[in-house]
Amino acid sequence: MISIPQIRASANKIIIVGEHPAILQSMLDFDYLSGKKEPGIIGIVTGRRGFAKYFFGRREILIPTYATTQSMQLQGEISANAISVHEVNFWFVNFLSGRRTLSSVLHDQALSSFVGGIIFAEGVPELHSLKIIEQNKKLIIGPSSVGLIIPGILKLGPIGGITPEQVEEGKLTELGNVAVVSGSGGMTNELINVAIQAGHRLSFALSYGGDRFPILSPRDAFLLAESDSSTKTVLYYGELGGEDEYELVRLKAEGRFSKQVIAHIAGTVAGLFPESPQFGHAKAKADKEKTTALAKRSALQSAGFSVSSSFSEFIELVNKLPLAR
Repeated sequence: MISIPQIRASANKIIIVGEHPAILQSMLDFDYLSGKKEPGIIGIVTGRRGFAKYFFGRREILIPTYATTQSMQLQGEISANAISVHEVNFWFVNFLSGRRTLSSVLHDQALSSFVGGIIFAEGVPELHSLKIIEQNKKLIIGPSSVGLIIPGILKLGPIGGITPEQVEEGKLTELGNVAVVSGSGGMTNELINVAIQAGHRLSFALSYGGDRFPILSPRDAFLLAESDSSTKTVLYYGELGGEDEYELVRLKAEGRFSKQVIAHIAGTVAGLFPESPQFGHAKAKADKEKTTALAKRSALQSAGFSVSSSFSEFIELVNKLPLAR
């Protein structure tokens, strides 16, 4: 799996599979505001050949569209930009429906040379997710993910916002030392906002997705942060249900994770019900004591992580972080 430093060290080019014009334009705006001379998106698989019109800054551009991934001409696109294929990380952003995810990600040989991508769709069958996990060795984030952002380098999906104002106000083109990790797309953006309002800048941020079986697990996301020298602190938002946090505790105990963590685990209100309710995300249901929000908070605290008892306390902890010099 590619690392965050490796992503920063190479050019990054993106193929869009499916259509979502507002998100595509937000990715182009990010590239422009990051000072790139050319957009990172080099093609869109729409089911038909032609061109799609977008803006790069104030300049209108035409992005090639393809009938299938097999009909893409990546070599020609790279040569036209005078970049060696060996100096490029190829990424995909998949906007197809949940039931088309397996075939479009795992069985599509045209994507075999890609280093990874994101799966935006909700409703991916769990068996399909498990098959991708079983065979995947790439940095694939999702399903049900708002994406990955590395300031000034790469934006995959709507993460951080979809307007130029959100990119600028979020300082999303400026490298910092705080990473954000969450399954919830909305809370990923909220944690980004909390960090920026406290005067910090991001090293990277990702939403691994709210499904029961994310392709990239929280454990893998923490290992990405550990291998990134720019990351000093991880802001983590988890929920009741599942045992992901115990994997994070195990990483710490094994000496494989050393970065500072500020965490909040939501869902203590479930304890007020005679039976634990199902919350919004597929995994957000405590089926045993170990998976309650309180139990997971206790486990993380015992391992040495900073854990808040409320979201307002989480904000206070972030505000107390020393600013990078």
